[in-house]
Amino acid sequence: MQFSEVLGQTQISSLLREGARSNRIAHAQLFDGSEGSGSLALARAYAQYLHCENPSKSDSCGICDSCKAHLNLQHPDLHWTFPFFKKDGSGRSTSDPFQILWRECMLESGYIGLEDWLSKIGADKKQLFISVDEALEINRKLGLKSFYGGFKILIFWLPETMRVDTANKLLKLIEEPTDKTVILFVSQNSDRLLPTILSRLQRIQIPRLTDAEAAKGIAKIAGISSESALGWAHVTEGNISAAVRLSKSEAETPDLELFSAWMRACWARDGVALLKAANDFASPGRESQKRFLTYALHMVRQCILGNYGADSLIRLTKGETVFISKFQRFIHEKNVVALRALLEDAHKDIAGNVNAKVVFFDLSIQVHMRLRTEI
Repeated sequence: MQFSEVLGQTQISSLLREGARSNRIAHAQLFDGSEGSGSLALARAYAQYLHCENPSKSDSCGICDSCKAHLNLQHPDLHWTFPFFKKDGSGRSTSDPFQILWRECMLESGYIGLEDWLSKIGADKKQLFISVDEALEINRKLGLKSFYGGFKILIFWLPETMRVDTANKLLKLIEEPTDKTVILFVSQNSDRLLPTILSRLQRIQIPRLTDAEAAKGIAKIAGISSESALGWAHVTEGNISAAVRLSKSEAETPDLELFSAWMRACWARDGVALLKAANDFASPGRESQKRFLTYALHMVRQCILGNYGADSLIRLTKGETVFISKFQRFIHEKNVVALRALLEDAHKDIAGNVNAKVVFFDLSIQVHMRLRTEI
């Protein structure tokens, strides 16, 4: 991928190229941006620029042997690490069995999210992680001699999913890398990284794309009109990967039905309905459960924006707009902070493998109490 293919982010692209040309290349860098912001695309373009045999001031050449190898993600000095699950019957737990699927996913779109990856590997009901075995494999691969004689580059996607023992195995490599080694960490939630890891990385903050910038990518990837693409960009707040997923479904966001039914049940404290909602919540995998809680936080925020007349900041589909117009009066200054805290705590519990039905049913009772708080 070349910088010319990266949407927006022109200032950061320029800084990366200038650093490479002046040989100011940190061996461990953190591309810190939300999903759909293009942080992974930037890392790919930067890696190709570093490997390019004839880079210009503005981009990699695109025609040398290294660039051609990058085109199909087959460059022998470019390595990938990403979250995965351990396959049944497998011995060591590494990303190797998933590398072909990863390349396929990356070639389909330069802008992918965790849900795209989960769907690709059929892991909707599995919790993904990065294992100690993977850390050992990273150390082995980066300890090998460079094939082309240039940089050995590792793009490490979603490092926040690695376990503590995994991170500890990588500390020495990050502190004392082998010669001409560059590790590009691409994170969507850097707050979850261990401080011992975070403090050793050169951090590059990737801002979210403007709706106009995102719309260009959405229209191209999803094959829809510019007008529709801009609408989806508004809904997803510039998240290209989420917008493409939703546009392909040709439906309202799949979490709206569950959220609206859940809120009605919480308000009425309908035990039967709450139990059904808990079962519906627990049915998919943990990643889908965490996505729903993130969606619930988004909807709470939209309610507050609507109550304060910040219409220009509201990002809703037509179906969500209808629901929020009736529901937003129940979210106000006396309960919004508590509701957000409850949802964030539930998200942490689910990420920590607490029983989903128990978490959601308890959350429902607490939400009922907050919704009944009078202004």
